[in-house]
Amino acid sequence: MTETRVPILFLGLGSVGGALLRQVLDTRAVLARRTGLQLSPIGLADVSGLLFDPDGLSAETLQAALEATQNGRLLNSLPGVRSLACVDGALQAGPILLDLTASTETRPVLQAALEAGCSVALANKIPLAGPWDQAKPFFEHPRLRYEVTVGAGLPVIAGLRYLLDTGDRVTAIEGCLSGTLGYLCSQLESGVAYSAAVTQAGSLGYTEPDPREDLSGRDVARKALILARTAGWPLEMADLTVESLYPASLASVSAQDFVGAMSALDEPYAGRIREAQANGRVLRYVARVNPEGGSVGLAAVPKESSLAALRGPANHVAFHTARYDEVPLVISGPGAGPEVTAAGVLGDVINLALRYHLPQATDRAEERS
Repeated sequence: MTETRVPILFLGLGSVGGALLRQVLDTRAVLARRTGLQLSPIGLADVSGLLFDPDGLSAETLQAALEATQNGRLLNSLPGVRSLACVDGALQAGPILLDLTASTETRPVLQAALEAGCSVALANKIPLAGPWDQAKPFFEHPRLRYEVTVGAGLPVIAGLRYLLDTGDRVTAIEGCLSGTLGYLCSQLESGVAYSAAVTQAGSLGYTEPDPREDLSGRDVARKALILARTAGWPLEMADLTVESLYPASLASVSAQDFVGAMSALDEPYAGRIREAQANGRVLRYVARVNPEGGSVGLAAVPKESSLAALRGPANHVAFHTARYDEVPLVISGPGAGPEVTAAGVLGDVINLALRYHLPQATDRAEERS
């Protein structure tokens, strides 16, 4: 089989970016044999700069970058790092651009990549959850994929697109969309104190360095908004009510001070657990959206429900549709962790490469134009 080289450019080399780069290196031979695609990392970028070679970064450079970032260093600790301003020039090589950051600043780069004819795969939810007039072009662009923004490695976005593409009418979506908060609820339910559960989640890599990014509910709200917009409901963040799992008085303190203050929340959340259990229910952090709006927050759900059956970082998404009326279509499984998230991004990369980068795909695109 003739191999087609597919250049890829990483924005972000954190836990997901590092896991993805390792997966690309580990699976290149298998992927080439199965599909004819030869994935070639040509650029790695973080906040400190860009490593770039249009012919493909060497195995030694890639390994050095992995080792540096795993040890907490930035790319500018390595030789040959260029200014981040060089990213625009790297786009002219026509790579698949991967946004593996949690940055609010990547939207212009993503737009420039699409305008340059590149494909884009997102793990970053923020560009999709901004004001609708800014996010709309991303949802409508055929060369952009964002499967892992909801459900990590689960085919949640693919499942929703399947429903829409086959003419079903989605009426509501609900579920537990945070592996982090799912883990927290399970730990609280088993008697672990709030502060200890949050600390454990952080040690397992489930939370952001500042756990309030997860505990605030903002991340779940973004996922709910992405689902709504994919379903064709152009909601804004203001259309969702969001419950934070810490008081407003702790919103502006430092991350270190927040961690130190978490023990004050142990008893209030233990009390909520006891109250739910006394009523034959359990607490789950649930997102619900429909064409009019939605809500995100703790909900006391019946013990016999599918949401109550969730354990640890599992995600659960239920699509209520015209066809799946009495019983919704459910997608459930692991919803957190860098390895499954990275694998989901890799799936998007393969999908884009097969569709747009193989010679026959280019021929088909030319025929349609």
